[in-house]
Amino acid sequence: MANGVAAAFQRMVLCGIFSAVMSACAATVVPELPKQVTGGMRFTLSAPEAKTVCVVGSFNGWVKGTMPMKRAGDRGLWVTEVALRQGEYTFMYVVDDDEWVAPPLAEDFVMDGFGQTNGVVVVR
Repeated sequence: MANGVAAAFQRMVLCGIFSAVMSACAATVVPELPKQVTGGMRFTLSAPEAKTVCVVGSFNGWVKGTMPMKRAGDRGLWVTEVALRQGEYTFMYVVDDDEWVAPPLAEDFVMDGFGQTNGVVVVR
């Protein structure tokens, strides 16, 4: 029995490593924490049914539409890169111009005083 469990675990580990390598090789975009890139941050959101997505936050006065995201591939992932200076910012996403979406992934989260949860991103 122990050998069977060990063999199953080994197969899971090898499949996980293989999948990770294949994903990296295919350069697929996956939802991730906002990631620092040269000159700012990259934001990603999974919203397969969305027609439009934008990122809003303390860095743009919470104005919808000024920082649109682009669909990346056919799995409903949206991505944009925002030029940001060093500092701490709060943010959310707006889907289809009227649905404010709390970030599923962020370095931290804070309540905004309006009953919404904002993500926090830190540019170092």
